[in-house]
Amino acid sequence: MKLPITEVIEQVKDELLCYEDATELAARWEKEFLQWIAENTGKHKDIIGSGTTACLKIKDEEEIFEIADSYLDAIEEGNVKQYWAKF
Repeated sequence: MKLPITEVIEQVKDELLCYEDATELAARWEKEFLQWIAENTGKHKDIIGSGTTACLKIKDEEEIFEIADSYLDAIEEGNVKQYWAKF
């Protein structure tokens, strides 16, 4: 399934905001995600298109939860660079 980048951002941020005091964390994820998209467009098989029309290919809705949960784990473990490298 393909989701527009804006929708991916919205859904992952919504998931992150379910946690207490996660507003800054959600904003940080969005900033880092947009940077990852900019750096990987045309290089990553799951990024389709470019710019505002770009989409991210995901397996299913469950993957949105995995993206958010994995980011929280990476923050706790201090592995944010590794999170983005494996994204």
